[in-house]
Amino acid sequence: MAQSIEGREVPRIIFERLASAPEEGVRVALWLLENAPAKAEQAAEALGVSAACAREAVSYWRGAGLELEKQRRPSVRLRTRMTTPEVTAAAEGDPAVALLVQECQTLCGRVITESDVNILVSLYVADGIPVDVILIGVAHFAAQGKGVRYMEKALLGWQREGIMTGEAAEAHLKLLAERAEREARVAKLFGLESDAGLTRAERVLINEWYETFGFGDDMVAEALGYAGERRTVRYVGGILRKWYGKGWKTVRDVMAESASQMQNVQTTNPHARDVMSGGLRRAPVFHTEGGGA
Repeated sequence: MAQSIEGREVPRIIFERLASAPEEGVRVALWLLENAPAKAEQAAEALGVSAACAREAVSYWRGAGLELEKQRRPSVRLRTRMTTPEVTAAAEGDPAVALLVQECQTLCGRVITESDVNILVSLYVADGIPVDVILIGVAHFAAQGKGVRYMEKALLGWQREGIMTGEAAEAHLKLLAERAEREARVAKLFGLESDAGLTRAERVLINEWYETFGFGDDMVAEALGYAGERRTVRYVGGILRKWYGKGWKTVRDVMAESASQMQNVQTTNPHARDVMSGGLRRAPVFHTEGGGA
């Protein structure tokens, strides 16, 4: 899904990552979207940033699933569903239509309505979504109890994301399942009963920790320890982003740096030594007026 600024389409992922993405990275992304097809080096020159910074931004957004240097897709046309006569004519000329309807009825576990048939056939004939992609989607969403109208919206979303093969659809569903399991584990680390309390923005941040930064549960738990009482997804995300920027990949890296910092503090601060290490001072001797000790 995309939003628009001054009539231009901006992918939703950019809005979702405004709080976490580097500022220069957002500027580079918006420039490349406006000037597609263009390259990172051109964005760097136009924005007055280094080429390395622009390339890093492109890499960041590619990891988030957004290809900035590809040819921009044409605007999605306004679509209308096929009518029943059109569906009937399509079925006469293409045996895949009848197969699609039959398989969808099996997957839904019921005889689907005429309106549902028109929706599903329109996805194949009018929108050009392959039959195997539609069937994978129908199987997935029917198992969740979703209706055909929901499936239509979801499958058109897949199309906009470039999911146009059975392999890509399977990989997408696998990623969604991994994210669901991951979010449930992170919710437990934060002391939540379930991941239902996580907002959409928090889920985006959590996915970034694993998919962009390459961290595991152990690094999230370590960051939680550093967060102390500020156990929020956003605050912990700031810690993890800082560690990622320093090139730390494991808990061992974090611990090694912490130990090094402690050693530096002790070396540069002479007052940090034990005050008793020099032994007790000799007690002063007071003399009386008569000279006696």
